[in-house]
Amino acid sequence: QEAQQYMVYELLSTGAENARTAKELCQALGIDEKDWRIVSKAVERERREGKPICASSSSDFPGYYKPANREELTRYIDRLHKRAGEIYKTRRALQKVLEGMEV
Repeated sequence: QEAQQYMVYELLSTGAENARTAKELCQALGIDEKDWRIVSKAVERERREGKPICASSSSDFPGYYKPANREELTRYIDRLHKRAGEIYKTRRALQKVLEGMEV
């Protein structure tokens, strides 16, 4: 199954408190739950096409949602930026290990 054929944005509710889990989205799209990565790939594709889709890993309201306002979208963008910085730090540390390894 290809992520291109699925549209997630239209299935989302507005506001972090109304987030829908990947499991719920799989059910709505008729996708087997074990193939939840299809949903995340569809979300990434739609984001890159300009659809504002936020995600929350909060235990209260985990899942995907449409931002209710500028603040919600800004908060999500800030979390992405922080995550990217953390990934970069890990990559840099592992690169140093690689450079120190015997050939």
